[in-house]
Amino acid sequence: MSLQTPHIAVLVLDIPIEGITEKYGDFGDNTIDLIKSTGTSSFNFVKYQLNSKNPEQLDKVYEELLSSIHNHLIEGFVLTGSRSDAFSTPPWLVRFKSFLRNSVLKLDKPVVGICFGHQVIASVLGCKVDRSNEGWEVGITTISINDDIYKLENSPFTELNQKENLDESGQDCDAAVLFDHLNLVESHRDVVYGGLPADFINFGSTNKCSIQGMVSVDKGDGNKRNCNVITFQGHPEFTTSLALDLLKYKFDAGLLSEKEYEKAKYHTSTLNNQGDLIGKVINKFLLPETNASEKS
Repeated sequence: MSLQTPHIAVLVLDIPIEGITEKYGDFGDNTIDLIKSTGTSSFNFVKYQLNSKNPEQLDKVYEELLSSIHNHLIEGFVLTGSRSDAFSTPPWLVRFKSFLRNSVLKLDKPVVGICFGHQVIASVLGCKVDRSNEGWEVGITTISINDDIYKLENSPFTELNQKENLDESGQDCDAAVLFDHLNLVESHRDVVYGGLPADFINFGSTNKCSIQGMVSVDKGDGNKRNCNVITFQGHPEFTTSLALDLLKYKFDAGLLSEKEYEKAKYHTSTLNNQGDLIGKVINKFLLPETNASEKS
């Protein structure tokens, strides 16, 4: 995809994972696959690799990224996951946080953060991000959804529904029942602690992680999008097979005990992976409001 074409900027924040990336692609590829497979809009995507120890390589990527921003070619941003810690200070992350704070989050463009992307946005906005006292949260996990996300004006979360074909009397109907729980792949041991930034609400919670995502709510003069930032602690872009291979990778690397691994593998093999529903949410969120109103 040419950098001269309007596009969604996928900011890749991890380096390849041996044995995983070769089979499934990197986190940016996984995200693009999710959005393409769950939407009807023909978004274009450009990946920008921002996790690198090579300063010259980073300079070039940032030059391309800033040029795309200056030329109004970027329609939205997606921040991927990473094995890095959002509270650490390697040079590439210090630079990225500055760029996120002073550029991305100041633009009137939709921003999506996934796992590490969620944590680094929260960190830049002043939240505490640190190791969880509960240890790893891995594999497909059931999230309790915060009802408030459905109350947003033109909420993209209304995509989290299940069609009911019959009403209580047995008559045909086309009602949509909104979910109060959702199953997503998790793969983290860092969490966002404490209160959320002003004008943000929580997406949901689990037993191990009370903040499973953040949703910004614009309370300004109406000239901006109602909602500019959506983040998820889980990985909607991970397929079940990828999740199982990642669990094995973590177990082989000594990051998970046998008990943790077997429990997570069982849940991942038996629970319904509903990441595709979050893919629909992301599609609706990224869609420009002018186009969305035309389609409604």
